[in-house]
Amino acid sequence: MKTLKILITIAISATIIGCSNNRFKIDTKKSNLKIEIQRFDKDVFALDTDNIAAGIPALQEKYGEFLDLYGEYIIGIGSPDSAQFASNLKGFLTDPIIREIYEESLRVFDDVSDIEKKLTVAFKYLQHYFPEKQIPNIYMHISGFNQQIVVAEEILSASIDNYLGSDYVFYQQLAELHSYQLIEMTPEKLPSDYMKGWLMSEFPYNSFSEVLLDNMLYRGKIMYLLETIMPSEKEYLLMGYTPEQLKWCYNNQKQMWTYMAENKHLFSTERMVTAKYINEAPFTAFFPPESPGRTGIWIGWQIIRSYMKNNKEIGLRELMAETDYKKILEMSRYRP
Repeated sequence: MKTLKILITIAISATIIGCSNNRFKIDTKKSNLKIEIQRFDKDVFALDTDNIAAGIPALQEKYGEFLDLYGEYIIGIGSPDSAQFASNLKGFLTDPIIREIYEESLRVFDDVSDIEKKLTVAFKYLQHYFPEKQIPNIYMHISGFNQQIVVAEEILSASIDNYLGSDYVFYQQLAELHSYQLIEMTPEKLPSDYMKGWLMSEFPYNSFSEVLLDNMLYRGKIMYLLETIMPSEKEYLLMGYTPEQLKWCYNNQKQMWTYMAENKHLFSTERMVTAKYINEAPFTAFFPPESPGRTGIWIGWQIIRSYMKNNKEIGLRELMAETDYKKILEMSRYRP
């Protein structure tokens, strides 16, 4: 089986949108590409639970490796080739809570045409600037609140039961979920999560460096490319913030940068320092409780914006290939 790569993403005013990459705008009407999401969720739940085994060959024919990934890695019931797979799948599909989650997912994602349109635009951009990159088969599935975005070779799938809205009743009952995580568990967040998962798979962090700056600017590059290929998406959605959290970042950008520089955090190799700036959290530990988490990523994004604005000879391919992050910082002339 091919190597599985899983990305877990647990998961201001709308007018504040980065405009430093407008030079990369393309005419998407010139491409005939059309993304269609394959509803694996509907097909698997349409199986006759009195005769699961009879329906598995058709699923294997239609979904191939994804059925293997779904059984073994996403819901953990084993390989479709195993003797217990049919009975295990029946247990999953007939579980009352799973059925209720599925019904709500059907309601929320009854019409996915808007998501398909956004993904179509995004992949048209990628096809234009990175024509060697393959376009994956795109699916939706139900995981029982496991991985939000699953990426494998030629496969991109979303666990739509993780995007049912921050006020969804079952989310409130999950002890492991915190309020700051619920911000990202909305239908509006799904299109950019699809693309962020794919970008991080196609442009992986190849450095073994644990330097905070390196991690910040790698994630900043992903965010810059994400906003380029999804030009109509609101900035706070791309970042997974509320509008108020994004506004806080803009209002406190200089203070955050000054603190990081004065405390020599930028070139720190301490894992805990990096984690506090990069990882999901209710707020950034070095900053006030009003701050959002992951502000290191947001600042990294601003540095990349400055880098691309002040070095117009650099294209997207050069940006994504550049791994000298100290050089990027110096050339960015970033001055918040």
